[in-house]
Amino acid sequence: MKFSFEYLWKCLLSGVVFIPVTLKLALIPLAIALVLGTLIALARIFKIPVVEKVFKIFVAIYSGIPVMVTLLIFHLIYLSCFKPGKNGTMLLAYFTFTLGRTIIVSESVRGAFLSIPKGQYEAAYACGLSTFQTLRKIVIPQMIPVALPTLTNNTLGSIKNTSIVMVLGIVDVLNGSTIPCADTYSYVEGYVAAAIIYWAVNAVVEFLLVRLEKHLAKKR
Repeated sequence: MKFSFEYLWKCLLSGVVFIPVTLKLALIPLAIALVLGTLIALARIFKIPVVEKVFKIFVAIYSGIPVMVTLLIFHLIYLSCFKPGKNGTMLLAYFTFTLGRTIIVSESVRGAFLSIPKGQYEAAYACGLSTFQTLRKIVIPQMIPVALPTLTNNTLGSIKNTSIVMVLGIVDVLNGSTIPCADTYSYVEGYVAAAIIYWAVNAVVEFLLVRLEKHLAKKR
């Protein structure tokens, strides 16, 4: 089998078109997961009755199941309950990725919160600050730089993990890069093109997040 750079270029052009789809599948669930994961982390840290136990069990169970397996389970449930459609499949992908990211983010945020000494809370309470004021003015500004490196890795992982939506028939970077391969049934160039695009997108995202991390470190 002869590797064709001309064919590789066609696959690259075909895959680049679908970068927005991949970024939406990665970043929208991650944005939602930042909110939900932080709430779960706070519920577990402050040991809210019942809620803390429920979230602890949920995290323990869901974190042990591969995303691909949950995606297929939810897809089969969706097919048995609703009429298949493009919008429904995309929403299913968003839902599955959001759950997976929420678990990871909750653990990352919880670890960042636990890195803040308890004396910080006690000093804030002694000054008359409420729990919300303590979190907003003292704790969160300190824990963001701690959590950011892990969240950077989570973001890069989110972008790479979107490739599993090919099992649902969603056309993202991976599927888009292999569209020209249907003409010759030679998929090597298509997969290499997808790898190059994923690497380039992750390189740009990592550069921006590292710059943000350094900026916050200087302010700290």
